[in-house]
Amino acid sequence: MTVTLPQLLRSKSDVFENCRKQVHVGGSYRMTAEIILKSGERRFFRTKSIDKNSAVREVLTFIAAIEDAKGESVMWRFKGEDTYHMSTNYTTTPSFLNRAKDAFLSYFFEA
Repeated sequence: MTVTLPQLLRSKSDVFENCRKQVHVGGSYRMTAEIILKSGERRFFRTKSIDKNSAVREVLTFIAAIEDAKGESVMWRFKGEDTYHMSTNYTTTPSFLNRAKDAFLSYFFEA
């Protein structure tokens, strides 16, 4: 009987499985973006960051590089989201501090 590599590594103290469980206990995973090219081809890009703001900047940089190299626009979304974004047109909602500042300035000064 032949033994495959995965069967060989499935011991009681599987290092890979233990590390995966430790990462899962931490509760933080890297974010993944799904990228759809004009030809219909789907690619996945795993960010190096775990928070959404840093991941968005990383994905937008990657999308800009793809569009520059291919010369065509692409659609993308984060894994688990329903909304697709076209190209690098991504707007974030302003923070509470920025919204309060804008409201304060518009109340006293006309723009």
